[in-house]
Amino acid sequence: MPDDHAMLTEELKRLRKGRGVHAPNIAQRAGPALRRLCGIRSDDGPATVRDRLATTLRSLAERLPDDLRLALLVQLGLHESADRPQLGERLDWLAGKLARDSRTARRRADLACEQLAEAAGALPALAPEPGEGWYVRRFTALVRLDGPAPEVTETRTIVATRDGVDELDTEFSLPRHPADERPTHDLGVAMLYGGKVVRRQRRSESHFEFSVELPATLAAGEEHEYALRLKIPDGQPVRQHYVFIPHRRCDLFEMRLRFDPKHVPRRLWRVTESPVRVMDDGESSGELLRPDAAGEIHEVFPGPRQGLAYGVQWNN
Repeated sequence: MPDDHAMLTEELKRLRKGRGVHAPNIAQRAGPALRRLCGIRSDDGPATVRDRLATTLRSLAERLPDDLRLALLVQLGLHESADRPQLGERLDWLAGKLARDSRTARRRADLACEQLAEAAGALPALAPEPGEGWYVRRFTALVRLDGPAPEVTETRTIVATRDGVDELDTEFSLPRHPADERPTHDLGVAMLYGGKVVRRQRRSESHFEFSVELPATLAAGEEHEYALRLKIPDGQPVRQHYVFIPHRRCDLFEMRLRFDPKHVPRRLWRVTESPVRVMDDGESSGELLRPDAAGEIHEVFPGPRQGLAYGVQWNN
């Protein structure tokens, strides 16, 4: 909507003042449009607000042309080479980088705010579908590949869209590795908090479905968080990717992938809005990624589209 676009543009311009996302009063600086976009809750502390802003805006900036992406990151204080305490100083740095005068640099900065707001508006509509009863406000996944067996912790914050929601359905696909000739193919599941698993079934060898009973019935608009731990049996090989394919509304997907720093894959890449079959080729199809010194990858995907894949893929 135009009003949403204008509001987000103005909030970005207010956010860039002073130290930008590093401002000490960041919780007060983040307006309602930015909070909706970045999945920031009213009770989130300054560190969480700053992290959500930085990760979401960096992700959206990837949709901009190179010069506008640079302008956006610099003005918001998200570009490490332009670490200046004042907006004017950062824009002077941008002008030098672009080989333009200061007024041109500011116009680029303004245009970057406008185009990022447009990019945010182009995300799929976040209205709940009739009859769903609930949607996912935030889905986070921690994928551990640094232990004896792969393990995934999935945490979801859901929002009820009608009264009387007391049970949720979730699913997990685990395709068999081509080299796996074991007679069994399984997945362990444990509830960490937020409910209990009351039913588990398999639609096929690789597709697992779980029903989670909530500790209390939700009314329309109420939120609830729950977490599941999914563990691969010892010795069972896995395919070289972790992706999320939403089948209902999800406002934000965030994942951390942790490898043993001594055994990091040779090549890793980001999967964004990918048809599932593209991943079957096992070839790099997105932005190349480099784990940090701890062997970790951290990626954020605002507004993932239903039916498409988001996550990380790798090969050795």
